[in-house]
Formats: sequence, C-alpha cells, structure tokens
Amino acid sequence: MKLYWKIYMFLALTTLVTLVLSIWISFSVLPAHFERLMVERLNNFETEVMAMNSPTEPEIEQLADSMKVILRVFRHSQRPAMMPGHMPQRGRELPGVRVLHPPGADFSILASGRVAPPRLFLFVLFALGLFLSQALALALGLKSVFSRISLLRLVTGEFGKGNFTARYPVFSSGDEIDKLGSAFNKMADRIISLLGSHKELLGAVAHELRTPMARLSFALELARENPQAVKEKLGLMEQDIFELDKLVSELLEFNRIGSTGALVKEQISLKDVCLEATDGDRIPNSRIKIILSSDGTDFTVSGDYRLLLRAVSNLVRNAAHYAQSTVNIQIAESKNRVNVSVTDDGPGFSPGLVDKAVNPFVKGHGSKGSGLGLSIVNRIVKQHGGSLSLSNAEDSGARAMISIHR
Repeated sequence: MKLYWKIYMFLALTTLVTLVLSIWISFSVLPAHFERLMVERLNNFETEVMAMNSPTEPEIEQLADSMKVILRVFRHSQRPAMMPGHMPQRGRELPGVRVLHPPGADFSILASGRVAPPRLFLFVLFALGLFLSQALALALGLKSVFSRISLLRLVTGEFGKGNFTARYPVFSSGDEIDKLGSAFNKMADRIISLLGSHKELLGAVAHELRTPMARLSFALELARENPQAVKEKLGLMEQDIFELDKLVSELLEFNRIGSTGALVKEQISLKDVCLEATDGDRIPNSRIKIILSSDGTDFTVSGDYRLLLRAVSNLVRNAAHYAQSTVNIQIAESKNRVNVSVTDDGPGFSPGLVDKAVNPFVKGHGSKGSGLGLSIVNRIVKQHGGSLSLSNAEDSGARAMISIHR
C-alpha cells in the first residue's frame, strides 16, 4: 500500500496545485488582464471620438463596432437631469463604463469596453493544466518504480544466468517493490543454501558409501586369494550390504521427509507418541531404564503420528545408546506449545558438536549410525512448525527437546 499512497499523494498534490493556480488565474490574473484590455480599448475609443469634428450617430456607431465598444447615445434634450435612467456624470463612471461628449455634437455617449471572458478557453486551459499536472505527477511517481523494476529484472536475469551473488539492493522506503526485492533476496539465499547443503550432502553420501564398499571390495579380494575362507567373508560382506541398505533407506527417508506432501496431519497426543516410542522392542539397549513423566494433561497437537513417532523414537534410541543407566523423558505444556525433552546420563555432546549435530552425517564419538538420525528429527519437527534444541544437561548427559505448536 505504500506505493499506492505515494502515487496517490503525487496526484492529489498536483490536482490541488492545479486548482489553486486555476482559482488564482481566474480571480486575479485574468480579471486584471481583462481590465487592462478594457481600459486600453476605452482610451483608444475616446481618443478617436474626441478627434472627430461634429460626428454623427452613424459615424460613432460605425467606429464603436470596429473597436468592439458597446455604446448608448443620449441626446442633450432627451431627458431632464437626474431622471431615472440618466447617464452618469463625469467623475461618477462605473468600472468599464465611460461618458463621452463628442465635440460639436448634440448628444453624449455612454461607452462600455467590457470584454467577455472566454469561458471555453478557460475550461480548455483548466482541463489541459489538470491533465499535464497529473501526467507529470505520474511520470515523477512512476520513474523510480520503473527504474527499480528494471533493476529487479536485471538482478533476476543475472541470477538465472548463474551469477548467484546477484542481489537486489533494498531501499529504505519499504514499499511493495522493496518487499518483492527482499523476497527475491531471501529466495536467492535459500537457493544458495540448498545448493550448498546438497553439495555437502553429496560429498557426505559418497564418503559414507565408500567405507562399506571398500570393505566389500577388500573381502572379495581376500575371498579370491583364500577360497577356503569364503564362508567367513560372506558373513562380513552380508553385514556391509546390510549397512549399505540401511544407509540408502535413511537417505530415502531423509529426502522424503523434506517434501511437504509427506505430512498427514491429525489431532494426536504426544504422550501416546512417547509411550509407544519407549516400547521395549524399539530400544536396542534393554538394560537402560526409561522414565516417562509429564506435567499436565492435554498434550494434543496437530501432526503426523507416524513421523512424530519416528522423531521421538530416534531421540530415545540415541539417548539409550549413550546413556549409562537412565533416560528421562519429560512432557510439559508451555503456553501454546508442547515440549518433549529426552535426557540421558551419558557423556553428553562433545565441545562444538551441539551447533552442527543436526547436519546430515555429523556423528558423535563412538556413533555407529548413519549420522542422519538428528537430521531426520530436525526435518520432522520443522515440518510441524516446531523446533529442536540440543544441549548438555546440568549434571551430566545430553538433552534434546522438541517443541511443537498446538
């Protein structure tokens, strides 16, 4: 709306200025001009009349017609003085009216040099002034608009050609074009971020695939050199293939969760999700004690039950892997959010790992997973409009907390 009001104010201002100028011209400039014309015309007429010797009425009327003067002739014997309708005396002329006494004539003249205002000319002049002023206002108001649109078109063209550093310089006006430019800059930054993360992910995938494939190749070479040990090597190769299959499955799940179409939202209870996530079949380390506590009664959110179960299960499995004896799961309400925190009593996050632990293929010390667990959790939580925070517990161990809007 800022752009609209900017152009509207230009038009309103120029219309107001045009009206003021028109009023000034109509009531000040033009009347003064017409009065000068009238006085000049009467002066010329008076000069011509007074130069005539005993003029007749037809001669006076012919001269008045040629000089566009309106007159009325009064004979000296026509009316007595001070009778109604008597012509004004010298020194008592009305504006634009003059009394003349031609030399040698038996009559006097009441001459009027009034000039009729050109109404059509004034109307055309006003309309033309209004049109030109509004055209000027539009030109001034849209000049910066057109220049900034051209700049935005140039920037988008450069970006499309591969110049990923091209950005729109946002001005301080904050109007619709600046908002459009800001949206383009955010989109460009997002694209650069995605390209960088994809490049990083590709490198990480290649690295993760190289290790089991190298072990498979090494096992095949050993099998060729020692055919008697094939049975033993087959077991190792089968384990590597299982690891590869698990990695590919994790990658496919990680990519699928990135699609907004993967969500099937419904009203679910996060407490039910946590209860199922703590089921003994889902915990690889059966000696770890899982404690579930809650603060409140209503833990209902709108979300995908299967994906949220996957997220909480990942956090519980990670905590059980690093915990020494206990994993605490706390469910709490906070304003319009439901928080689920999973805390273990293990060694906690390594220094510098907290900020990048959600990145793909980032692993902690002693991790045997794919490095996608927390990345998948982070994606699931973001898909639900929530957040994932990682920290070290006050006593010992690591804490992961997901927070989701109701």
